[in-house]
Amino acid sequence: MSNYILMLNHQTRALTNGDETEGSNLISVVLLTQNALAPVYQAPHLVMSSIPKEIPREIIVVHYNFASGTGFIEKALESANHDDQNTNKRVLHVNVEGEFASAVMRGIELSIGKFILVMDADLPYSKEIIPQLIKELIANPNYVIVVSRFVKGAHSPRKPFIHSVIGKVARLIAKYGLKVTNVEDPMSRCFAFSRHIVKDIRFEGRGKEALLEILVKINNNKNKNVEVKEIPIKQQGATITKKINFNRILNYSKAVWHLYRYGGKSKEKQNTSDIVEQKRHKSILFLSKAGRFFTVGASGFVVNYVVSFLLANVVSNVWYLQATLVGIIVSITTNFLLNKVWTFEDRDFSIKHSLRQYMSFLALCTLGAVIQLLLVFLFVEYSHIQYGISLVMAVCVASLGNFLLNKKITFGEKIWE
Repeated sequence: MSNYILMLNHQTRALTNGDETEGSNLISVVLLTQNALAPVYQAPHLVMSSIPKEIPREIIVVHYNFASGTGFIEKALESANHDDQNTNKRVLHVNVEGEFASAVMRGIELSIGKFILVMDADLPYSKEIIPQLIKELIANPNYVIVVSRFVKGAHSPRKPFIHSVIGKVARLIAKYGLKVTNVEDPMSRCFAFSRHIVKDIRFEGRGKEALLEILVKINNNKNKNVEVKEIPIKQQGATITKKINFNRILNYSKAVWHLYRYGGKSKEKQNTSDIVEQKRHKSILFLSKAGRFFTVGASGFVVNYVVSFLLANVVSNVWYLQATLVGIIVSITTNFLLNKVWTFEDRDFSIKHSLRQYMSFLALCTLGAVIQLLLVFLFVEYSHIQYGISLVMAVCVASLGNFLLNKKITFGEKIWE
């Protein structure tokens, strides 16, 4: 997959003379589509006509996930390009090999407008969205304007339960893991901003989370004083449900991990040797604690089995389900104590503190079990992966999530240390 690493500053052709652009109030609309010849919903001519007449505009239609050398696609895109010099309207079609985020960055790179509006052309946004975005952006040039599915007044078709759960988890990760707390829909595919907001910020366009990368890197730039304003989405009828599979979850995880490390590195500047040593120390410490945590988990399985077996077969008048329940409780308790003392080296055994940690540990273990069940169902039913392989992947994801969440929430440690 191709990545576009952009520095949107005076060296690009999109900016001239500092903050001045080729057309002071030009709107650049970046339309993203996976369809070879035309977007499903937001056709360029309809988008063009929805922009107020007095505002000059251009549209860059970026066709992504198509390999170079795809002959009929490239000929169709070349014939579709046109530039109306008299009315200051330009439509440009371009082909990109990468994912959604790299397509967004390529579209921004090719744009020349003072204001940039990004929209997934394969989703059925209402015709009022573009005028509303432009109105809010011109009134609030120092804001990122986001079309949100999760603010008051938003309306969109109901998604399947599994999609909603995974989306909620993804938003919680963005909020608490990446500190993107000023927006309810950080994975929106329709947003707008002024060009000066992203000036001198280095973007890489990884995976599908373009808005999330923009928000994280703006938040970590102390010279930027940028806020987010969300407007509710209003969709009627059926929409395209993007298929969620293991690759999408993996790509999101990679993007979040990359952005998390970016945020940690941008907090303070150190010399190269200090950074290398610090990374090495944190990596060793992280892997050591992960190894201890999973070792404790394995011991918990043994404790669970032994306690359940002994109660069911040695002690009289104990029903096997009761024995199993006691075995689960004992194993969770021993896991908690071993992790507290050995894995995370927490020596505070005050009743209130320990009880709070135990309840948190119990809740997160339950959440891990639910995630494991959901992932097995998702992999088997949606991605058609064999049950045995699905179970292994689900256990790995749930176990890693259990470790990270307990590290952060139960024992109050930073993730990467």
